[in-house]
Amino acid sequence: MGNKYMDIRNMGANWDPEGRVVLLSFSNSTTLGLIHFSSKPPSLDAHLLPVELPEISSLIASRGIEKLAWDSSGVRLAFSFKDGNEMYHGLVAVYDVRKSPLVSVSLVGFIRGPGGGAKPLAFAFHNKFNQGPVLSVV
Repeated sequence: MGNKYMDIRNMGANWDPEGRVVLLSFSNSTTLGLIHFSSKPPSLDAHLLPVELPEISSLIASRGIEKLAWDSSGVRLAFSFKDGNEMYHGLVAVYDVRKSPLVSVSLVGFIRGPGGGAKPLAFAFHNKFNQGPVLSVV
């Protein structure tokens, strides 16, 4: 995860729908942490793995992830980020999630709110929509 000491004061966490993986975001980092539980409860055998997001650090020049949402089917991930250059300011990044054999992500695209300077206040995936993941952004 790059830094020897990770600032965990502003940390976010989301469980996958099957309860075997926790995705963590850390303050001032564009790398996600993935805790993969390799055996069933009550065992706590787990592996901590980095999930790199090269687009966020190279394209956007962000200081870190601000908000994170994972849909209930586990196939889409969305997050907003701190700062970023003017072109990408206020965007929500949407990623496709694959879980074979471990979690990997690939960028699908970005969502921008209406008007200039729009910044997402909150967002979440609808957890019971049958046709696939639906993201609502405020």
